[in-house]
This record gives sequence, C-alpha cells and structure tokens, in this order.
Amino acid sequence: MSSHKQEQVEKFKAEGLDAVLLNLDDPNTYEAALAGVERLFLLTGYTVDMLAQSKIIVDTAKKVGIKHIVHLGVFTPSDTTVYHYIWHQLIESYIEASGIAWTHLHPNFFMENLLSGMPFQNGSFSLYFGDAKVLYL
Repeated sequence: MSSHKQEQVEKFKAEGLDAVLLNLDDPNTYEAALAGVERLFLLTGYTVDMLAQSKIIVDTAKKVGIKHIVHLGVFTPSDTTVYHYIWHQLIESYIEASGIAWTHLHPNFFMENLLSGMPFQNGSFSLYFGDAKVLYL
C-alpha cells in the first residue's frame, strides 16, 4: 500500500500492513516507494503537473527495475484537441518509449457512475450508447 501522507502510512503499518510513502508532488519519495516493486499502476490527477509527475516516476521505475506499468488514461480519438486528454497521450508515448512493458487502460465509463445518471425504474435501467464502443471500469 502507499499513501501520500506519512500519518496514513504509519496507520497502515500499525495495522500490520506493508506501506510506503509515495507523494507524486515529491519526487524524493519515488525511489524508496518503488524499491522491490515489479508492477506499477499509474493514476495521476488531471492537472498539468501530471506530465512532470509521470515522466519522473517512469524514469524512476526504469532505474529501479519495474517490469510493467499500467497507466489509467482516457478513451479519446488520437487527434483530440482536449488538453488533459493530450497529456495522457504524451504520458503514454513516454511510457512506451521507456522500454518498460505497459498496459494503457482507456475507460470511458466508470461503474461507480452507472446509477448517477440512470436511475432504476421497475428494477432496471437503460443505457443509450447506440453503436458506440464502451469500456466499463
């Protein structure tokens, strides 16, 4: 387990769990947090900071011998002009160029949001996606 807050790391450890400090805003925490790790799941916030955070953590992952990176990106066309979607594309290109094996997840719908816009009616709900491809995560 990891947390970006030292007090949460200490709480996890007190509960008998393995925990490390990993704060994406502090690259000094990356190497210790990744020591002994083989696979990394990379999920960042949606700010321009995600570019630097991702680059530095991928560089650190390569340095410590990470074997596989899974990146949670976005479902978008390759010619998108939406900035934060472009940021994900740049990050994924950097991961691919790193030489580390990778998997990119491109959900366009999270299961936790399923019922927020589609209430149950008579024990069922309707989804209107037409012939569009949908990836639920």
